[in-house]
Amino acid sequence: MLSIADITLTSLDTISAFKLDGEPAFIMDELQNATIANTQDKQDITGKGGRKLSSLKRNKAVTVSGTNGLISAGMLEVQTGSEFEMKESTPVAWTDYIAIEGDKAKTTYIAAGEAGKEIEALYIKNGDGSCGVKLEQAAAAAEGKFAYNPTTKELSFVEDAFDDGTEIVVFYTRNIPGAVLTNMSDKYSGKLQLYIDATGEDRCGKEYHVQFYIPKADFSGEFSIELGGDQVTHGFEAESLAGSNCGGVKGGELWTYTVFGVDAEDAQ
Repeated sequence: MLSIADITLTSLDTISAFKLDGEPAFIMDELQNATIANTQDKQDITGKGGRKLSSLKRNKAVTVSGTNGLISAGMLEVQTGSEFEMKESTPVAWTDYIAIEGDKAKTTYIAAGEAGKEIEALYIKNGDGSCGVKLEQAAAAAEGKFAYNPTTKELSFVEDAFDDGTEIVVFYTRNIPGAVLTNMSDKYSGKLQLYIDATGEDRCGKEYHVQFYIPKADFSGEFSIELGGDQVTHGFEAESLAGSNCGGVKGGELWTYTVFGVDAEDAQ
């Protein structure tokens, strides 16, 4: 016999997301928190002297929000309305902190760009760590100028212009294979089905599985990725929409709440 009068949720397990056609989208299994907020509008019906006679209730709304402890690629796609593209070559900015030895230095990676202009900026590093004198790239090393060979990744300087061990800061662009998500200004957040799974127990300590199902969650394009501090987190918010009518769902469902024993057997 299920004892569902009072359930304590002991852990928030996962949020599983599916496209409206049932195709899997992503799973968040490192949730720090999640909230299901239910609201409805109430308009008072008044009589003589402003006495409240009754009320008109309407416009129920449900918002799901929370924070994931990891950056979710699938959630980024639905929040931005774009998809990751696997590219064999895509540019990324890179910075090297290296030292001159024997009037030479070497970039860690190959600097890409227009021939003769591969290095975007090169500075002599000051003793306090800041960027000092800027040198310009040229076909051959000269006073205030350096040369670069992208084949060997070698930087050349005027002979004896700098002591061995002089530190430089080099800014350049690399071309690397990678996954790229482009947040386009004319693409907007999407809609998914959500299953929110949690573990709970009743007053007698019997363990249950709890599942909220939201048949049509409209994800907000307003979200934050919190950088810095102890951990990077990924926030989200979605509004449940009525009128899904997908996969046997009734048109007015905002969410369903199902409680069952963790050792429940399949129904026959």
